[in-house]
Amino acid sequence: MHARPRTSHDDLIRRAQNALDDDHFEEAEALGRRALMLQSDSLDARQVIASAVIELGGYEEAVVLLEEILAVEPDDLASLADLGLCLFEMARFERAEAVLARALAVDDSDPQSCYWMALCIERHGPGEYAAADELFRRAHRSDPEAYPLPTRFSPEEFHDIVHEAIDELPDEARASVRNGTLSIHVPDLPRADELYAFDPPADPCLFGLYTGTPLPERSVGQLPQLPDVICIYKRNLERMFHDREDLVEEIRITVLHEIGHYFGLDEDELEERGLA
Repeated sequence: MHARPRTSHDDLIRRAQNALDDDHFEEAEALGRRALMLQSDSLDARQVIASAVIELGGYEEAVVLLEEILAVEPDDLASLADLGLCLFEMARFERAEAVLARALAVDDSDPQSCYWMALCIERHGPGEYAAADELFRRAHRSDPEAYPLPTRFSPEEFHDIVHEAIDELPDEARASVRNGTLSIHVPDLPRADELYAFDPPADPCLFGLYTGTPLPERSVGQLPQLPDVICIYKRNLERMFHDREDLVEEIRITVLHEIGHYFGLDEDELEERGLA
């Protein structure tokens, strides 16, 4: 009886990289963990595990792995760029910006570092939008397919699209907006306090946010209160949809999605209605 050949660390890393390329992230993670068991000091294993768990939303674990890599190789560009991405997604903006500055010092044309630094920079406010847009353009020049340019609307155009979506609402919903019970705002980006109201913090790239008490949860004798608020985040939507028609449709879906929360619909019910 022949023994089964032992899989080597390098073979596991190769297979994990192939799984990442094929978007098989759970498989890549599992293969990376097996490689790490065979070679506990493997930086390659840490990198493929981090890449996989980032795709699966495991930013906290990825940060630990990436920091272990950078303790050994402080100028590793891929690890710096991935760490900046994770910290941004975790709403740790100052630290993300510092890490991405290190990445850009290594290679100022690295598209991932340019893109995520642009996200950090634009959070400083309108005075930094030109600098952020230049970083978006730099990322696009380096990798046009992965980093298409944002589609920009004027504030007036964007508001018009939001109001067109409101006009599609049933009478009761439209009346809530018209009579001031429900207020719809169109800020460029979510504020930090809006993100930190959740544990863990909400995604900084979210498209919309409803704040208030859904109608079904209100008691009959509940006293009048400030209007519930829906925010539709202009720059997040513009950045993620690169065809004008697709952007218009997503603005419509986002408005209807958040108004659905006002009427007490949960995420599953909104998905059933095509508003997820």
